[in-house]
Amino acid sequence: MQSRNPSRITGIDVARAVALMGMFFSHLTFPDGIAGQLIYGFPSALFAFVAGVSMSLMASKGATPAHFIVRGVALSALHPLLAFVPTNIYIVLGTLGVCMIVLAWAPKWDSRWLAALTVPLAVLSAFQVIPAMYSPAMWAVLMIAGMLFHRHVMGNVARLAVGAVTGLAAIAGVIAVRWYVPLHWFFDADGHTGGLVDVVGSTAASVGITASCCLIAQPWQRVMPRMGAMPLTLYCLHVVTSPFIGIWPTLIGSAVMATLWLQYFPRGPLEEGLRRVVAFGASEINTKFSKESMYGRKAIDRPDARSDGAGRGRSPLGARDGERHLRG
Repeated sequence: MQSRNPSRITGIDVARAVALMGMFFSHLTFPDGIAGQLIYGFPSALFAFVAGVSMSLMASKGATPAHFIVRGVALSALHPLLAFVPTNIYIVLGTLGVCMIVLAWAPKWDSRWLAALTVPLAVLSAFQVIPAMYSPAMWAVLMIAGMLFHRHVMGNVARLAVGAVTGLAAIAGVIAVRWYVPLHWFFDADGHTGGLVDVVGSTAASVGITASCCLIAQPWQRVMPRMGAMPLTLYCLHVVTSPFIGIWPTLIGSAVMATLWLQYFPRGPLEEGLRRVVAFGASEINTKFSKESMYGRKAIDRPDARSDGAGRGRSPLGARDGERHLRG
């Protein structure tokens, strides 16, 4: 079962760790067959999906749109820095940051509107209106699905079980379609294409993997939950070291670092830095808008100004009585 502690949800951290490890294998190995299909597209989709879950969790704990905007800007700023590393890895932080900015208000929206929004976004992705290795429209669908997962699936054992079975079956179905069913590019099922089957199948797969992790994860587990609790640090280290070290040193090093670091510190180093930047930036933005809103209310409530004896600046006679009459 999923387990809650004061600051983390074990199942979500495990799902995030699965996404990280999947991306490690995708970047550093080149398997064939089913293994190759499993690490092609699904890990990055899961990463986006869990980001949506995290946004919904943060919003439920008081995060405002300003928090998500600052976080998105910070992640987007990290993207070009990692792009300087001589590697063939396509960096995900830019797409993640942009989607977080665009969806900054989404965690407060009604679930029906969020579900409806996924339809045009999926079509937009399928038409490849914004061609990219990581389609922003597809990632927006995945992140919205993560928000809905947090609201309507997490905490309900029956729904988690249905989500796990359905999602894991979807993985098998998508792989079968990739191998045996030729599709028009609009319906493409291959990973990273953003085709309609890719969007729907990757979303269902992410639901299945995350639901399974929530059902299986236990509070006494340490390694994978801790890897999932410092994803930004581990991802950036992976990108920087990818030209020099292979999959097993990357996996073992990440597991050891996360386990030991979080034994003594509450967050990873980059997570702590990002938290402080977001807290400061969001506070400044919220304070500024709060003051402007307060000044605006004072201006509305202020009595009519009387500038001089000639009556300049004074409302016409009877105007305010008319306003009161119109208001009933």
